[in-house]
Amino acid sequence: MKKKLTFILLYLVIGICTAMAQYTKVTGTVTSADDGEPIIGASVMVKGTTIGTVTDIDGKFTLNVPQEGKILQISYVGMNSQEVAVKPVVNVFLQTDTQNLDEVVVTAMGISRSEKTLGYSATTVKSDEIISSRTTNVADALSGKVAGLQVSSTSADPGAVSNITIRGFSSINGDNQPLYVVDGVPLQNSMGSGSGKNVALGGISNVASEDIESMTVLKGAAATALYGSRAANGVIVITTKSGKRGDNRNFSINYSGSVQARMVSLLPDFQNTFGQGWNGAQTFIENGSWGPAMDGSMQVYGPVWNNQQLIHEYSAKKDNVKEFFEPGWSQNHTLSLSGVTNDAKMDYYLSYSYTNDDGIMPYDYDTYERNTIAFRGSYKANDWLKVSSSVNFARSSTDAVGSFQGTSVIDGVLELPRDVSVVDMKNTSSAFNTPEAYFTPYGITNPYWALENNYNHTASKQVYGKVQLDVNPIKDLRLSYRMGFDYTDYDRKVGSPQIALDDALINNDYGYAPSNMNQSGYVYAAYGRRYEFNHDFLANYAKRFLDNRLDVNVNAGVNMNERSATSMTGQTDDLTFYSGFWDLSNGATKTTLSESQSKRRLVGLFGDVTLGWDDMIYLNVTARNDWSSTLPIDNNSFFYPGATLSWIFTQLIPENKILTFGKARLAYGKTGNDASPYRTGVTYVQGTAHGYYGSDVAKFPMNGVNAFMSSNTKGSNTLKPEMTSEFEVGLNLQFFNGRFGVDAAYYNRNTKDQIFTLPTDPSTGYSYMVTNFGEVSNKGVELVINTVPVQTRDFRWDLSFNFSKNKNEVISLPESLEGGKVSIYDFSAGNDAVYMYAEQGKPMGQFYTYLPKYTADGKPIVDTNGQPVLGTTVEDTGKNMNFDWTGGINTAFTYKDFTLSAAFDIRKGGYMFSRTKNLMQFTGNGIVTSYNERRPFIIPNSVRENADGTYTENSTPIYLGNGSYQTYFNDYGYGFGGEAYLLDRSFVKLRNISLTWNVPKKWVRKMSLSNLSVTAFCNNVFTWTASDNYYVDPESTTVSQASYGDLATQFGELYTNPSCRVFGCNLSVKF
Repeated sequence: MKKKLTFILLYLVIGICTAMAQYTKVTGTVTSADDGEPIIGASVMVKGTTIGTVTDIDGKFTLNVPQEGKILQISYVGMNSQEVAVKPVVNVFLQTDTQNLDEVVVTAMGISRSEKTLGYSATTVKSDEIISSRTTNVADALSGKVAGLQVSSTSADPGAVSNITIRGFSSINGDNQPLYVVDGVPLQNSMGSGSGKNVALGGISNVASEDIESMTVLKGAAATALYGSRAANGVIVITTKSGKRGDNRNFSINYSGSVQARMVSLLPDFQNTFGQGWNGAQTFIENGSWGPAMDGSMQVYGPVWNNQQLIHEYSAKKDNVKEFFEPGWSQNHTLSLSGVTNDAKMDYYLSYSYTNDDGIMPYDYDTYERNTIAFRGSYKANDWLKVSSSVNFARSSTDAVGSFQGTSVIDGVLELPRDVSVVDMKNTSSAFNTPEAYFTPYGITNPYWALENNYNHTASKQVYGKVQLDVNPIKDLRLSYRMGFDYTDYDRKVGSPQIALDDALINNDYGYAPSNMNQSGYVYAAYGRRYEFNHDFLANYAKRFLDNRLDVNVNAGVNMNERSATSMTGQTDDLTFYSGFWDLSNGATKTTLSESQSKRRLVGLFGDVTLGWDDMIYLNVTARNDWSSTLPIDNNSFFYPGATLSWIFTQLIPENKILTFGKARLAYGKTGNDASPYRTGVTYVQGTAHGYYGSDVAKFPMNGVNAFMSSNTKGSNTLKPEMTSEFEVGLNLQFFNGRFGVDAAYYNRNTKDQIFTLPTDPSTGYSYMVTNFGEVSNKGVELVINTVPVQTRDFRWDLSFNFSKNKNEVISLPESLEGGKVSIYDFSAGNDAVYMYAEQGKPMGQFYTYLPKYTADGKPIVDTNGQPVLGTTVEDTGKNMNFDWTGGINTAFTYKDFTLSAAFDIRKGGYMFSRTKNLMQFTGNGIVTSYNERRPFIIPNSVRENADGTYTENSTPIYLGNGSYQTYFNDYGYGFGGEAYLLDRSFVKLRNISLTWNVPKKWVRKMSLSNLSVTAFCNNVFTWTASDNYYVDPESTTVSQASYGDLATQFGELYTNPSCRVFGCNLSVKF
């Protein structure tokens, strides 16, 4: 027995020693050779494996190295990497990388390149910058961070769409959005529109920010040509996180969670002097504040209902609108597992993210909820075969509160007289708080009742991912196949209730007619699904020749893309029965149903060759040819080349500490944009039987017989692709070992053969025809400055600026085009009508309206009533939607374990239409309507035109009692017509400010954690607008993007919910 026990003990000792011998414990310190300070966060990796760690606050590290590990690789951003032999103690001094631009960038088709070799502009935003923005939609994280990139947040509502435009608008009628590519897979960035809301249905909005490793913005045609016809407006390449080893084991668990409070930050400025009434008199059923000055007396208002009437104090409710809204609470949580196997052949990443976003409306009627699950993994079977895959699932649900004229919530709030309290309307069981006996019959209703009785719901699901196979049959050659997929389905319902009121219920002397509020009610339903399959076959050959002086990198491939979409819509009116559900079967009228299907296919061949000489000069040549199914079969092929040249001229300059890196670059490229499906021939619609004067009598099928007729739009069998060519020149400079850097660029982009639908001669049998026409130019400059003004052992200040200025111009339009301009969007309402056009020789988005008349010496001309005289035709205001320039400032202060960061977004110039301002003047609630305390006045320097063409000084005043005061503000835009409602879009926004505490490592280790950080943050902190804009957020838009396109969304807003400020805190833990 004793011998057996001795044998067992000996066996255990040998086993333990053998196990211990399999790993070598290595400790050490990584220090800066420049100042001797420890480097925090330096990467220490075992060469040829994924085993590694990072240095702590003292620059120290500990790593268990397997027996086969012989070399350690130590690296840090901005410093030269080192390789050292494995031994128990390793102390390393890193030198500053004087080139400082040798980071790897993921470019077109997933090709990775060294940044210093690029001949075009490409900006990478890292994970930390994206996460620190704390935004639900990752597109918003790019605001103010990339020169030449404009993010437009359509509203502050949960689930709202954010649009991105790169280097201006190029397409008049098409899509100006960039292509989004996630891990090599193109995503369809879908949205739905209705009731003044643009709601995300999938795409970029379903990517969780915590899952992103980096976002690279490819701007110019030379950078994006390999992606084909979908990349004419730039590409945003998103690289997601992959499996990595933990600090002391093969895996790590990460949790990040935040709680946020959303509050109203910007409301119109209201006057608080005058109350309910009209023409200066106190009329108790008005929805505006054109009454006498408020005196605090007790007054009745509204109708007499059931022998009762409301009474209140006739005094200003100064915070009335603000009190209606409530703080909205939101939460975001992400849990991820990341790791590698013991043999380092397999890595994996699994994450779950949950977002619940509540808006500022009472009772949680505006919410956004999203669940996402992501899995990524790869397996390296041997030295020549690697398989990788990813699957991402997202499910989202949005309840939106519409913003439109009539029974919408925001209209009901903004039109309240200044003496009427909105919070007194919460009890919607009272007849006085329902349309039945509401205080006014003039087109608005109790906003609380509107919340409860209107409906706007959207739900969507998305699954996307890839399977990729990489084979290295011989040295320096890699063959790849990647199959990507993207599937989205959605369903939407929008509805308003029927209001059928009886005037006989009301007894008063004010002419109250509740039937003015009557509406039939409706339910609109939509269901759709979209899928996309993308196949890429790629071959890459990379080798250095001539003693490593000549660098050759060749890529060639085939791309096959197929997209399909199906949608069904239905609408029913006259909701005579409301069951508690919004059903199409609830309407009294026949349900109108329609179905739409489309399918398209694209095949492309592409090639890419990069030649580098002496690590100094790099020439890149690209070419792609596409065959598109949406173009005429005899003309469906289009070719676009590209070329770039970069010269690192500091290779010829003796090494110095002032100019440490310099690169000049030159680029030219072309990209195409094919047509939407079914625009080359005739399409057919179900027939309609017509009666006298063209009125519809009945629709087919009729008596069992169906009929179809050609649509009113004629396709074109000579249609060509829309082509964009772009020239770019740039300069990169780095000074003082990377402490000060400059990136400057000039570009000139031209887009020709725009694909558009134009009116045509009715004698052709059609009302419209599809054709190619026109040319649009975008020229501009971009400047980026990155600097580290102060850096000591415990303190670092990072500061960056970006600036861009773009000049947009419509170069040509067809001569046959009536008026020489194309309508983009308009608001038609009498003298207030405003139109936005694309006109030859001017920037896109030029505003037109009826302008006031002046004499030759600039005096305003008035009529016999003393009111301004407006022109009878619309004229150019000289104002357009485009910003003069945009910029951003990003800064961070780091002291030991604390980091304080802030981001500013700046935009100068440009105009937008504001229906909110128009409403503020119509109701008399806006502060501008209290001009001159509403006392009579004569328009300064005004004159009347005589019959003989001479002028007489005007002596007719405008005063409140006869209604001319209101007419002056409502119908004549206080002397400016519709131009009065064009607001300067300029703003400076403090987008984000945050304070992060990285808990010291010595404390974290005691809790058996790897990392722990706490962040307090605020988004949309402050907004400074132009002096004439005290109404709305300049980014607001309610124009339907799905119906009119992204260019039309720049028109402005037609009633918008207020913007918000968000306060929050975040906890991040790594196990």
